[in-house]
Amino acid sequence: MSKIKLEIAESLDFEEGDCAITIKKDGSIGKVIMPSMNAETLNTEGYKMLLEVVEILQPGSKHEFIKHNKKQRGSIH
Repeated sequence: MSKIKLEIAESLDFEEGDCAITIKKDGSIGKVIMPSMNAETLNTEGYKMLLEVVEILQPGSKHEFIKHNKKQRGSIH
């Protein structure tokens, strides 16, 4: 697993395909920021890792992401 880069900044610097998760003070997931979902994005290591992280933070959410994307675009998982 790669080392996590900690940076304190006044703005967010996203590159195409980046994902982010905001965590509220109470520890719950605030927002999940993701690129447009298409078959190419769903097959990236970044998206697969995002699913694993949200599942750890909020059990059951991985299934909800998959279900939501199937509903939006048909079965692509």
